[in-house]
Amino acid sequence: MIGVYLSMLDTDEDKRQFEILYTKYRQNMYAVAYSILHNTEDAEDAVHQAFIAIANNFEKIRQIPCQEIKAYIVVIIRNTSIDSYNRNKKKAEHSAELDENHTAVDVDILESYDYKQLVKKISELPQIYKDIIFLYYLQGFSTKEISKMLNISPDNVWKRTERAKKLLKESLERDIKYAEK
Repeated sequence: MIGVYLSMLDTDEDKRQFEILYTKYRQNMYAVAYSILHNTEDAEDAVHQAFIAIANNFEKIRQIPCQEIKAYIVVIIRNTSIDSYNRNKKKAEHSAELDENHTAVDVDILESYDYKQLVKKISELPQIYKDIIFLYYLQGFSTKEISKMLNISPDNVWKRTERAKKLLKESLERDIKYAEK
């Protein structure tokens, strides 16, 4: 893994100093991260992110006096770990909220409608939902691929897909009720 960090540095002297720093502090960094995150994988990720931050800002870090470097590194790993903890907590809360409020719209009900009718109804959707339907169902892209294309989170892609299906279903049901009158 150290090769990744070293590749981010320009001079041989920077690489040598970084390697010394890495060897000297990586265990301490892991201990700090683990004490905050209480999870091996998350702690390792936090250490990795911290070393990337250190490599990206190595010119500034080189200017810090030797007696202060350990404190600086502890601050970096602590902040990185806290950010990771907060992100994980927020993601867990969001997942729990989605699970509680999840009312998936059954796609099978949409399959019972005429193709032309579905195309017409899809074209009446707001653009953000048309895009999702087009990319997911017609082009076959995954949620992760769509999130990268549209620069939104996978959760947002999933939520838009659910909303689009719900809007389609409601629109089609309104047409049926109207036709029955």
